Amino acid sequence: MSPIPADWSDTRDAFTEATHWFVAVTHDLGTRAADDPSVWDEVGLGEWTVRDLVGHTSRALSTVLVYLEAAADAGSDRAIEVTSPAAYFGRALAAGTPAVIAQRGRDTAASLGADPAAAVTALAERVLARVATLDGAEPADTPAGRIRIAEYLPSRTVELTVHTSDLLQSQGVPAAEQTVPEVAAAAALHVLADLAAHQGLAAQLLRAATGRAPLPAGFTVL
Repeated sequence: MSPIPADWSDTRDAFTEATHWFVAVTHDLGTRAADDPSVWDEVGLGEWTVRDLVGHTSRALSTVLVYLEAAADAGSDRAIEVTSPAAYFGRALAAGTPAVIAQRGRDTAASLGADPAAAVTALAERVLARVATLDGAEPADTPAGRIRIAEYLPSRTVELTVHTSDLLQSQGVPAAEQTVPEVAAAAALHVLADLAAHQGLAAQLLRAATGRAPLPAGFTVL
């Protein structure tokens, strides 16, 4: 097994913080839904309902377990194919389509059952307990290729952080009023900055972040 990554504890802390934020926001939704079940059917993001968005976001947790297990079943002979979170996103986005991703979110939402908030809490507990036993060098077999968990987890932090923000936005909390957990936010922004640099978009992002020019309409690094 390869050496323990020097930054593994930071990677794990960011993922843990993002997970707790997602669980807390989903719990608040569940509390509201206890009085008004239509909360889950409100518009979440694009064609997704709030329930669908929670389902999609929960895959940032469940895939950690699924892909670790897949790698364990496959054995150690297969080489690492993906070496960074940015490279993972590049491969994953090329392999999926919006329609497939949207349907997967709906399917996962349905699997959460009648109480999505409770299901998310239970899932998060299982995933965090498993992550706590890892040293970061373990392989994860994803549809985009084999990657060390230390490089896969930051992509999950991005998903959890961005989509938890989406959930708050869907509930009328604009970005300016959201308090994104600092460690998770920094880790997610690091990955997104790497993606911008990889795609030749660094100058636009740098200038916008320093108040020199607005980003073009529809700008994204994904």
